Amino acid sequence: MKTRKIIRFLTASITLLTVFAASACAPTVQQTLNPQYYAPLKDANFVSTGATISVRYGPQLTHQNIARLKFSVIGANSGLHSGQMILADDHKTVIFKPADPFTPGEIVNVDINSLRLNSQTTYSPLSYTFKVALNQKPGGVGAVPAGPPDGPPKSAFPDFLTVPQDIPHFTVSDTLPSNSDGDIFVAPFYWTKSTIGSYLLILTPQGKLVYYESIESELSAFDFKKQPNGLLSYFDQRDAAFYVMDSHYQVVDSYKVGNGYTTDLHDLQILPNGNALLMAYDAETMDMSKIVPGGNPDATVTGLIIQELDPSKNVIFEWRSWDHFAITDTTSALTDPQIDLVHGNALALANDGNLLLSSRNQSEITKINLQTGDVIWRLGGKANQFKFIGGQPFAYQHDVRQLPNGDITVFDNHGTMQTPAASAGIEYKIDETNNTATQVWDFSHNPPVFGTFMGNTERLPDGNTFMSWGAPSQAQGFSYVTMTELSPDNTPIFEFTFDEPYVSYRAFLAPWQGFPDTQPTLAFKTDASRLTLGYSWNGATEVASYRVFGGSQPMSLKMIEQEPNTDFEVQSHLTGLPVGECYFQVAALDKNGKELGRSKVVSTDSVKCPAGY
Repeated sequence: MKTRKIIRFLTASITLLTVFAASACAPTVQQTLNPQYYAPLKDANFVSTGATISVRYGPQLTHQNIARLKFSVIGANSGLHSGQMILADDHKTVIFKPADPFTPGEIVNVDINSLRLNSQTTYSPLSYTFKVALNQKPGGVGAVPAGPPDGPPKSAFPDFLTVPQDIPHFTVSDTLPSNSDGDIFVAPFYWTKSTIGSYLLILTPQGKLVYYESIESELSAFDFKKQPNGLLSYFDQRDAAFYVMDSHYQVVDSYKVGNGYTTDLHDLQILPNGNALLMAYDAETMDMSKIVPGGNPDATVTGLIIQELDPSKNVIFEWRSWDHFAITDTTSALTDPQIDLVHGNALALANDGNLLLSSRNQSEITKINLQTGDVIWRLGGKANQFKFIGGQPFAYQHDVRQLPNGDITVFDNHGTMQTPAASAGIEYKIDETNNTATQVWDFSHNPPVFGTFMGNTERLPDGNTFMSWGAPSQAQGFSYVTMTELSPDNTPIFEFTFDEPYVSYRAFLAPWQGFPDTQPTLAFKTDASRLTLGYSWNGATEVASYRVFGGSQPMSLKMIEQEPNTDFEVQSHLTGLPVGECYFQVAALDKNGKELGRSKVVSTDSVKCPAGY
C-alpha cells in the first residue's frame, strides 16, 4: 500500500516538473498594439496652426518610457519642428508641443517611433500626414450686445441701501412650498442690447438675494453654476475664459482651450479626476459651391472643437467635428455666406465615463468615446441611429445630462425664430443594444413657453425638476417665464421671471454655503424724523443676526440693538438718538452668537462726526 502511494507521488511530481520546465522553455509571446488615441488624426483637414501632437497608449508611462519616444514633425513649408515633449498628468498621454506654429495651408508629416513597454508589449509606430487650415478665423464667443437700452432696468431691490440699483427686477410666484435644499445660480443680461444689468446672482427660491457680482465690465457672463467639486464657475465674455471661484468668492482658477483656439461660452464641465471639458468654435473659409448647388465659393463655415484639459492645462484629448460629421448633417442652410454647422452647446460626462455632446444645429445628441474619440452613437438629426418611442424627436435642443438611472434629459427648444414652438424638458430611456429612445417624461408649460435659444433641464436629488427657459420668445401666444421648478408629477412649485427682455443662458439649483473674505456693508439714509441703517454681507450664508453699535466716539461704541437676519439686507430705523451719536457699526453673528465679522465704522454726520478720526 505504501509503495503505491510513493509511486503516485513520484508520478505527480514528475508531471509538475515537466509542466514547469515546458513553461520556462516556452518563448515569450510578444504583442504589438496600436496606440489608443492620437491627434490630429491621419488626413485631418483644417488643423490649427497652433496644434500640438498627442498620443495615448493606454497603460501608465514613466519618464523613462517617453525618453525612448522620438517625434519627427515636418511641415512642408515650416520645416522640421523642435519642441517640448510633455507627459500629461494622467501619465498616459504624451504631448509634443512645437516651438513654432505651423504655416497655414501646409501638409505636415508626423513620425513617432514604436514604444516597447516591456518584454511582452510593444506599441506600433505612427506615420501620417495632416493639413493645416489655410484661413482659420478665431472662434467667436457668442453674440455681443449691440447697444444701450432705453434706460436702466427696474431695480429688483429698490428699498435696499447696500445693493446696486441695476440688478434687474424679477417676480416669484409660489404654487407650492419649495423644499429644495438649494439656491438658484443665474446670470441675467439684457437680451440682444446691452450689458447693463449683467450680474452673477445667487438667490433663494423665494427670491431672497444671497450674492451678487456685477459683470458689466466683462460684457456678459454665461453658465454660472456650482461644479461637482463644490467650486463656482462662469464664462467671462470679455476675456473668453471660464473663471472658477471658491466659497470665499475669490477666483482660484481659470480655463481656456489650447492649440490656438478661442474658448466658447457654452459649457465647462470639471470632472471628478480634476480634468475639464470645454469647447471652441472653429471658423474656416470653404468653397461651398463644390458641396451644394448655389453654395457660396467664399463661405465661412464653423465646426466644433472639444478639448479635455488636465489640471496642468495640457490638452490631453481633442475631438473635431471635421473628422466625424458630414457637412450635410447640419440643419443650417448650406447656401448662406456664414454657416454654423454644429453649434455645440452642452457637454456631459456619461455614467460609463464617455462623453455626451449636444449639437443644436444638427438637432443631435452624440455619444463619444472619451478615450479614443470614436463616435459611439448618434441620437436625433439627419444621422439618427435610434428609433424614438412614445414621443417625437427633439429639435434645436440645448443641454443634455445623464441621470443616475442611465436616462438622459434634454431641453428641447424645438422651434426657430421664424417658426416658434412650445419648448419642453424631455427624459429618454436609452437602449444602446436595440437602439431605442423611449420618452418616459416631459414637461411643457401652459401657456407654452418658447425658449428661442439657451435653456436647460436639471433633475434634482429629491426628484423635482428645475428648468430654465433660456431666452423666452415674446411672440404672441407664448408666455414669458425664466425658470420653473416642478414636482415629480409636473406640478409647478414656483416660477421665477425676470422683467423683459432680461434672460439667462442657464440657471441651476444647488446647495451653497458662502464665506466671503469681505466685511459686512453698512449704509444709511436720513429724513426729518429718523435714521435708517441698512446692513448686509454679500454672499455670507451663515449669518443669523446682526448687532448694531452706535456712539459719539468711534472707538467706544455701545450696542443699540440686535436684529435677526431675515433678508439679504436688514434695516434699523432709529429715532430719538442722543445728540452727537452719529458713529455706527454692525457685527454679523452666526446661530451660536459667534461674531463672524464687522463692518467699517460709518459716520452719519460729517460735521459732528468727521470720518477722518
